[in-house]
Amino acid sequence: MLISLVKKEFLIVKKYVGIMLIVSFLIPPIMLWRMPEAAGAMGFTLTVIFSIFMLTQYVSLKEYQYPKATTLLCALPYHRKIIVLSKYCFCLIIYAVCCLVFGIDTIIFPKLGTFDIRMAAIAFLVITIPISFYFPALYKLGYEKTKFVFVIIIMASPVLFAFLFKPENAVRFSFLDSISTTTIAILSIIIGLVTFSISAILSIRFFEKSDLT
Repeated sequence: MLISLVKKEFLIVKKYVGIMLIVSFLIPPIMLWRMPEAAGAMGFTLTVIFSIFMLTQYVSLKEYQYPKATTLLCALPYHRKIIVLSKYCFCLIIYAVCCLVFGIDTIIFPKLGTFDIRMAAIAFLVITIPISFYFPALYKLGYEKTKFVFVIIIMASPVLFAFLFKPENAVRFSFLDSISTTTIAILSIIIGLVTFSISAILSIRFFEKSDLT
């Protein structure tokens, strides 16, 4: 049942999957050209953020345009909890695809560096934060009010990461080098999953209380 709902999400965005794959492939090399000192981590993280939010936003737009589709789903043997969880699974699959695409990028463009578990785990933690706010807000406030959150995230992400990764900037992450890769990966994944889980619980509660009539 959950799998069929996730398939439904991909069917909605099927026209844009190819475009997003191309964009995901091109972002890291472009970052390598513009900011070579931080192209790997920054390029991968931006790829994940853009891919997830662009596709998720398109699904939300279509559901807003055709509200009867969601009402029909709830009338069928699809519990609202499963409908919400399919959104989160949708995001996780996009994240996994981004990992694969970036791994190919690092083979073609060696200057991007090595794609290791630490980078994947930290990026996972970073992306769970905006997603964990976005979905509860979407189910609580509706598409019209939360679409501005999407715009802010997409526009602010490049600026924020450019600021953080500037060599002359005071913000440094060198302290991470003193922590083992395994520890960073485990902590990032655990914190990310806990944040994801709390967000899913809130989204389910908001959606179950919403009036679809």
